[in-house]
Amino acid sequence: MVISTDEQTVLKANKPALAILGNGKASNITGKPLQSSYRGSSLQKDDMPVPLPASFLLPVYPEGRRQLIDFRVSKIKIHRKAYWLAIGRTVEKQQTLKLQLQHLEKEKMLHEMKVSFMSMASHEFRTPLTAIASSIDLLETRLQLDNQFSEFYRHNIHKISDEIFSLNTMLDEILTLSKIVSNNFSPRQTAVDVHKVISSLECQYFSNRKDGRSLVIKVAGKPRNVFVDKDHLAKIFNNLIGNAFKYSEKKNPAILLSYHKHKLVVKVRDHGIGIPQKDLPHLFTSFYRGSNVDSIEGTGLGLAIVKTFVESNNGTISVESEERKGTTFTLAFRYTEED
Repeated sequence: MVISTDEQTVLKANKPALAILGNGKASNITGKPLQSSYRGSSLQKDDMPVPLPASFLLPVYPEGRRQLIDFRVSKIKIHRKAYWLAIGRTVEKQQTLKLQLQHLEKEKMLHEMKVSFMSMASHEFRTPLTAIASSIDLLETRLQLDNQFSEFYRHNIHKISDEIFSLNTMLDEILTLSKIVSNNFSPRQTAVDVHKVISSLECQYFSNRKDGRSLVIKVAGKPRNVFVDKDHLAKIFNNLIGNAFKYSEKKNPAILLSYHKHKLVVKVRDHGIGIPQKDLPHLFTSFYRGSNVDSIEGTGLGLAIVKTFVESNNGTISVESEERKGTTFTLAFRYTEED
């Protein structure tokens, strides 16, 4: 509002001021002295301080509900004549903004607590698991030395070892996710031989399987290094290959590395249970699991981590699947930082 400095008469008001103070009519406020309240109060002009202070609260009563307008006042000159310029803002909006900021601060604190808990839990659980694994190894060695390592002990010790491995994998995923959500990770990209990484994973984790299956690796084109974080790449393919074995039977999972002119395209294919079409849009969401995998262990974290690592290394990932026929994940990476 523009207000005269002598009698403090409201000379001009914008539409929001007219709506709040004058019920939408200029005649209700312009040309009249500034009052100490509007629309429902008996307070008069004499209650307003003279001259106007740098800030003041003006009560209004739209629809019988009390509302405060917080005005900031400054002196302006128009054609060399001095006037007051009063700019107001409803205190309700300021309070709402304050509440929103408090809510965001609380959400941030809860988020940080969740991240800290995930990190702490992963580390704390790993200690007893390591002790259990060491005890199992010692027990197995002692039974073998005493010639008492029967099929019964072999079966149950290997079962315990498998469960320890599964728990360690889950803890790795939780720890990795905590770093991702806290933005506490960054790729260290170097030139990496993808074929070599996959072959190493195959030898370390996916050879000599009980079901006799193995990973089929095919290469097309002239091999070249890609510019990625090697550790991220290992986690990506360890998860995808592991899933290819986990969600299929009988047939061997396969990886096809196709070296194109500017990028490497990798397809990880299985002939397993497939993924229902309704689940595909949510597949890379944390803790989401397909509707047809209830009987198969898993956390629902792996693919969310895979997608994050792929995209953080400037790669792309997509999936095609058909129930009871199989699933194919397609990834693409650049050869060099400039490609």
